Amino acid sequence: MAERILIENAINEKLTGETQANALDLIAFMRANEFLNEDGWEIYYKGEGIGCIDIAKIDSDKDEFWFWPSLGWDIDGNGSAYDELKEFAWAHVRICRQKKYCAGYCDASRNRWKIFGKEYESTCHAPMSFTNPNANTVENIKKLMLIIKQNKVDV
Repeated sequence: MAERILIENAINEKLTGETQANALDLIAFMRANEFLNEDGWEIYYKGEGIGCIDIAKIDSDKDEFWFWPSLGWDIDGNGSAYDELKEFAWAHVRICRQKKYCAGYCDASRNRWKIFGKEYESTCHAPMSFTNPNANTVENIKKLMLIIKQNKVDV
């Protein structure tokens, strides 16, 4: 089996401008917080996979940076900053569209997740997704990932 290219190398090769800078920022954060496997394409916590990263032509004809965290995010919390983070997470829930590339993979869209107290019954295999996140989105993703560490969320 051929060794995969490091995620940073793929980002530098396939992405440009702000998309490249934001992707590299997120990857550096994930590495510093020990969320990535060795080559950086898969996200782990406590030794278990909790998401993935991809650079591909998925919804357009150009390469895009995709980040899919796959935790239920059923976490308690209070305060206005927390409320903003809940709204952010809910805005990025990926409702299953059953396109030809995923039909059958996700058991006819029966993926149920609870994200910050809100229940979803028809999500993709990873309940949230981020495509070419801007700098503000990257900062919010970092906050979500830190919640995992700070709350010792079980996966």
